[in-house]
Amino acid sequence: MRDLGTAVHGLWKTLCRQVSPTVINDTDRHTILPLPHPFIVPGDRFRECYSLGPDACSNWDSYWIIRGLLACDLVPAAECLVRNLLHLVDVWGFVPNGARQYYTNRSQPPLLSAMVLALWNVSNDDSLLDDALPLLVKQHRYWNAGNKAVRVRAGGQSKQEDDDGDGRDDRAGRSVKASHEGASEVFTLSRYHSDHYAPRPESFREDVQLAAMAGVSGREAALLFCDVASAAESGWDFSSRWFVGGDGLQYTRTTQIVPADLNAWLYRMERDIAAIAAQLGATQLQNEFMARASARLRGINAVMWSAADNCWHDLLLRESRGTMSSAPAQDTAFLFGNSVSSAESAVYDVELRSGVFASNWVPLWCGCAEPGSALAEAAVMGLQASGLVQPGGLLTSLYHSGEQWDAPNAWPPLVHMIIEAAVESGVTNGTALANQLADNWLHANMVAWQATGHMHEKYNGYVPGGIGRGGEYKPQVGFGWSNGVLMALLERKWKRAARET
Repeated sequence: MRDLGTAVHGLWKTLCRQVSPTVINDTDRHTILPLPHPFIVPGDRFRECYSLGPDACSNWDSYWIIRGLLACDLVPAAECLVRNLLHLVDVWGFVPNGARQYYTNRSQPPLLSAMVLALWNVSNDDSLLDDALPLLVKQHRYWNAGNKAVRVRAGGQSKQEDDDGDGRDDRAGRSVKASHEGASEVFTLSRYHSDHYAPRPESFREDVQLAAMAGVSGREAALLFCDVASAAESGWDFSSRWFVGGDGLQYTRTTQIVPADLNAWLYRMERDIAAIAAQLGATQLQNEFMARASARLRGINAVMWSAADNCWHDLLLRESRGTMSSAPAQDTAFLFGNSVSSAESAVYDVELRSGVFASNWVPLWCGCAEPGSALAEAAVMGLQASGLVQPGGLLTSLYHSGEQWDAPNAWPPLVHMIIEAAVESGVTNGTALANQLADNWLHANMVAWQATGHMHEKYNGYVPGGIGRGGEYKPQVGFGWSNGVLMALLERKWKRAARET
């Protein structure tokens, strides 16, 4: 295992890039977004700073790359990544899906505040917080305005039934009522929603073919393109998680779904902003974001928690009230010519989306359950009973849809979040579960590395060392977040061993 760690440590320099001065001096001739500092690309395909975390200078990928760099004591490299992402927020108001012009129609999971604090916890440099705070507030605004913000009612909630006993909800199936406290309360939550109603430039042919397969054109095709781009914004491109009314990409309805993980990440962002404001003595801003976090947490636990499954589920938007239209979960401004403010005034009834996805436990990582609480204990029990924890890692879901964000694939960021969530749950069996999953994952990485000589983007959760499959591109090696998760887990393992000796 030490040999693997040494080899992966040496990979960072092979993934390091810097934007050419030619691009910086003549931006009109290039699609690359100029970045002021060197950066780490996720892997072979992603040569620009691609996001999720800014997908090539990415939020999502970059968070785990930064965790790995910090585990390797490469603090300056980690700071370069964070500074690049802050630069993108300064220019665009958010971190684009990737550092290309054609990625600026969407973002990816908002983990920048977590990156800032991970770096600050090592550097203790308050100037970083000074620079980051106004930009994090700016990014927060992006995720809580326009079509991304949705108002939902806690009462009248329902949950899809599994009519055929296959372990998943039937997307067009019946519903049953689920009772929750605060039934009359309205909560403001967030969803993925790209404002792009055309084929994605980077996947133009695939999107045109998808619309043809779905038999749609005009407005219906535009809405499908928007939902596909919004799925890309989620980082889960693609997954049965976004299917409504049937199986297959043509049933992608991302904008009709309010994701549990997105809202948990935003809750964590709000707490992070409050913590940074407190460190800098900005009391008014601290209080504002603590209030925002408290309101979002009430919403998450009121309308997303399922006591039957011991996890948080996504929501399906249904009928809206208070607007000119009752069309569920679509961009009402686009469809009906209403103003954005009219769309924002809608209040939607919602259904709990059933189904077993790793995202159902991301709220535990984000602190949506107090450590040691009955809620945390229930969530760990739900995870143990879910069937997701396997010898090769953590399944993304239990569903074999053929999409890459479903079974049998196991993705490093999900594995790492769930390990940390279990540890931080404050529950005894949570620590045991985390150790089991971490050991399984390290073993799987080692087996694959010995067989192929590479770190891979994703793995087979059922088969230790098996390589993941699916997606719009061939399986990638490199690989930024895989390297980062490995190094973070090795650091944890060695610290654990030191404590036990």
